Amino acid sequence: MSSGRINKRFRSFAFYLGMGYLTVYAVCTGLLYLVSSRVISSTTRKYDRQDVRAESEELVELLSQNPEGNWLAEQVTTGRYPPSTIFIVRVISRKGQVEYTITWPKKIELPEWELYKSEDESEPDANGLSEYYIKPLQRHIQIKTTRLKDGRLLQVGKGSFLEVNQKKMMGRMLLVFVALSTLFSAISSIFMMAVTLRPIRSITESMSRIIQTGAFEEGAPPVSSMITEINTLGNLFAAMTEKYANLIQAMRQTMDNVAHDFRTPLTRIRGAAELALNGHKLPDSVYEALADIIEDCDRAQLQIQNIMDAREMESGIVKINAQSFNLACLITEIVDMYSLVADEKQITLGIDNGEGEILITGDRQRLARVFGNLIDNALKYTPKNGSVRVSFDVQPDNVTTRITDNGIGIPDADKELIWQRLFRGSQARESEKGLGLGLNIVQVIVAAHHGAVTVTDAEGQGSVFCVTLPR
Repeated sequence: MSSGRINKRFRSFAFYLGMGYLTVYAVCTGLLYLVSSRVISSTTRKYDRQDVRAESEELVELLSQNPEGNWLAEQVTTGRYPPSTIFIVRVISRKGQVEYTITWPKKIELPEWELYKSEDESEPDANGLSEYYIKPLQRHIQIKTTRLKDGRLLQVGKGSFLEVNQKKMMGRMLLVFVALSTLFSAISSIFMMAVTLRPIRSITESMSRIIQTGAFEEGAPPVSSMITEINTLGNLFAAMTEKYANLIQAMRQTMDNVAHDFRTPLTRIRGAAELALNGHKLPDSVYEALADIIEDCDRAQLQIQNIMDAREMESGIVKINAQSFNLACLITEIVDMYSLVADEKQITLGIDNGEGEILITGDRQRLARVFGNLIDNALKYTPKNGSVRVSFDVQPDNVTTRITDNGIGIPDADKELIWQRLFRGSQARESEKGLGLGLNIVQVIVAAHHGAVTVTDAEGQGSVFCVTLPR
């Protein structure tokens, strides 16, 4: 799979929706674990403190009766403590030495506890309660410190494995919850994608089809979704498509009427001028005036056709009759057609590296108009004794055709504007007549072939138009 497709999937609504669900579940799971862990620790340690306080009171009573601690050892040994409990008792002399230590179970060895120093233990509160962490067992024990009447210290510690066991059980439950939440997020993401993306995909497919074909008259299909906002979006898109189709239809009718209204009088004027030229012997001034009328009528009819073509292309209706043909042969025919114009202006017009076949797939008639327009412009704006050359750069996937001239050139400020409809630069207005439609039509036709057309400065003076077309 290409990186473009992967990037497209990572930027899709489905990806963000699924990641959103997973993030929410992950954050909620983490918070639940922290809160539950804190509650478990607080509750179990509270119970341990209550137990150790009660045990300490009993043991203080025993030590008051038997200072040697024999009854103490027997009490701890015979006490019925659950296996999950750590119970520790020790007596510290007035000199700070540990007199004896009793643990439950007996197999537990706590060298750190026997080598106890006061700084190893948290400071006791007013009730003599403190907390100690046993590193080998990774457990917290609650300690009750009581000073006996003879000055010794009795320390009773109790820690329960219940805290750790409950945390482990909670961890297993959270793992199950994470697995279930992941599955639920995947299912909910698929469901939301089906609910939201299907109508959105239908709208985008309709938009793509209309943009490619220009068939606004067909309208957009109705959108049926469980989400009110998407239904509203689909209805608005259908209404916009209908209005745009009506607008295009009205524009077509208007342009057709205008073209018809202008063509008829232009044809009559041209016919009358031709009849006058052919039927009578006229003075030279009248002859030239009639010839100018015929030429202006032809130019006006051509501009009317260009306006209609521009209207058709800008409305998105550019139908390509794709077929395979030899691009070099097409350029040769166009160059031969304009050779007489080049000879009249004493301009050198030729083709470089145009031998052999350059096969491409496209609309031959429309591409002929593209290259004819570019060569015609090059000849128009190239002075006497100039040069216009056509060359090819053939690649496996595309072919670039360059039309290079040494004419008046294009100012840098106008290079981005020349593709706009009806735009004509100051130098072009001074040199030739026109409406500024040619390059706009060129750009639209090339774009319809999924190609590109650019303009750069030629070496010295002039311009280079590059038309790149896929093969």
